[in-house]
Amino acid sequence: MALNKSKYKNAALYFMKYCNKYLGATKLNKLFYYLDFINYRERKVSVTGDYYIHNHYGPTPSSFEGVLSEMVENKEIEVIKDPCGDSHTTSFIIKKDPDEDVFKDEEKKLLKSICKEFLDWSTDKIVEQTHLESPWFYSKPFEKVDYNYSSDIDII
Repeated sequence: MALNKSKYKNAALYFMKYCNKYLGATKLNKLFYYLDFINYRERKVSVTGDYYIHNHYGPTPSSFEGVLSEMVENKEIEVIKDPCGDSHTTSFIIKKDPDEDVFKDEEKKLLKSICKEFLDWSTDKIVEQTHLESPWFYSKPFEKVDYNYSSDIDII
């Protein structure tokens, strides 16, 4: 599966624009997980073409950091890191609107459904939800998460 950077970047812009309540890096990772795994469940293909790694906070898209870094370099987004205890919180400012024309109709509907479902969810709640689902549950730490378990996701 080849990475589709155009869809990846525009999905990021879409989530940052329309799903921005409580949206930090971890929650954004999970929105990508649901975009790719639910699309795979329905159509046997991911939207972004990325693969996911089993990390402590749930499935994490492998190309996430690189794509976001490229978006910062291209002045498409700004990433703000504010100190918070021993760590930091991350927030995003978009510098351009998403180009929704890169998505198929069913992908546009899915993006909208994901934002509707998860807008008010805290990061902790969405992380907890991913830990209850087979893709994360049946994968081992730091290994690839298997798309074939996506049929177990019953949200949306």
